[in-house]
Amino acid sequence: MAKLLSEEKLKGKYVNLREVTVEDAEFILKLRCDEKKSRFLHKTEYNVEKQKEYIKNYLKKDNEWYFIIENKKHIPLGTIRIYDVEDDKFTGGSWLMVYGATSQETLEGEILMKEYAFNVLGFNKNCFDVRKANKKVVRFHKIWGAKIVSENDYDYFFELTKKDFENNKNKIYLMFG
Repeated sequence: MAKLLSEEKLKGKYVNLREVTVEDAEFILKLRCDEKKSRFLHKTEYNVEKQKEYIKNYLKKDNEWYFIIENKKHIPLGTIRIYDVEDDKFTGGSWLMVYGATSQETLEGEILMKEYAFNVLGFNKNCFDVRKANKKVVRFHKIWGAKIVSENDYDYFFELTKKDFENNKNKIYLMFG
């Protein structure tokens, strides 16, 4: 089972991250199958039973971390994951938020995930892809200091080092906080 190493590191000023449960299946599907939110994602079938099975399989793993981003009243606002772990690298992704989530809530969910991956789990590099057409998210990751290391017709492939994350974290807080 994926084990949280330090739950206190998953608590922020605006949001907390908690490990996903089978009961979150419908919430996740509503986000992933929303036409507007999912236009830059791999397609997901709206099937609650398949989503529950996916979560059950995830819970057996010890090299992935799947979080629900929730506000301080424990209302789910979004999802975020750490996966594709290899040596000192990970992929951070599946970052989706409900309509109406504030910029502070949205940003803090991402920051908490990265702080957990870098400072608790000990990774040194976040490797991820973003659809080229998702210009707002591409720009956001460049502000962090993420570098495009390759591309294909549809995606940019980024790397963000722990050092760049730490160097730019305060700037990000000032811009969005």
